[in-house]
Amino acid sequence: MTDARPSIGVVGLGGLGRTVVATCAAAGLPVVLTASLGTGWRADAVPDVLVDASGPGALTEVVAYCRNSRTALVECVSNLDDDQWVTVTGLAEEVPVVRATNLALGHHLQTALVRRAAELVASGPFAPVASIRERHPATKAHRPSATAGKLAGSWAAVSGEEVTEICVERSGLPVSDHEVVLTWGGETLTVGHAVGSFAAAAHGAVAAARWVTGRPPGLHSVQSMYDELMVKETPCP
Repeated sequence: MTDARPSIGVVGLGGLGRTVVATCAAAGLPVVLTASLGTGWRADAVPDVLVDASGPGALTEVVAYCRNSRTALVECVSNLDDDQWVTVTGLAEEVPVVRATNLALGHHLQTALVRRAAELVASGPFAPVASIRERHPATKAHRPSATAGKLAGSWAAVSGEEVTEICVERSGLPVSDHEVVLTWGGETLTVGHAVGSFAAAAHGAVAAARWVTGRPPGLHSVQSMYDELMVKETPCP
């Protein structure tokens, strides 16, 4: 699926949307549709995949477009509410959808490390206490971030214990920092991931667009995409 060369539509031309357009250009993928509050919807053709990098207010139009045109969706908006995610899940019964609230490969690896750490200590004698620190610039629309929530959920799902706290900071430069801090005895282990450019998410969005092309309807996670992409064939003995 990674060799697919789909045509792309991009909804939302903020920092992420503009970087997705530039990343598509560098990869030789045609962007045949763009949409934003300022310009409206502009299309030269129906795209194979729509990348939604806008905001919650655009979801109704995005879902209607994908449903009517049978276009796959990479949903990048992290602060959709529960009812909106139900709407996205309903769309996935008709077209393939990637739930992509964090597209960075580093986040996928961080989550895998946190889950592995939980597996190693959950039944041991150390019983670490887990907390999370997340930082975004002051323009971040919600708190805590969806990524912080997913990290907390990953720890709890494996360890059986909730994190003690999610510390939220709104300051500094784009884009984000997320740290999972484990403390026991006289030790502290920090599993951190920092993103300083929208390029990290944009490369993930393009990878997701290629990966989802040609798949049947269904709701997919970025984690399942990266798991599949990173599987290596075991050499024959």
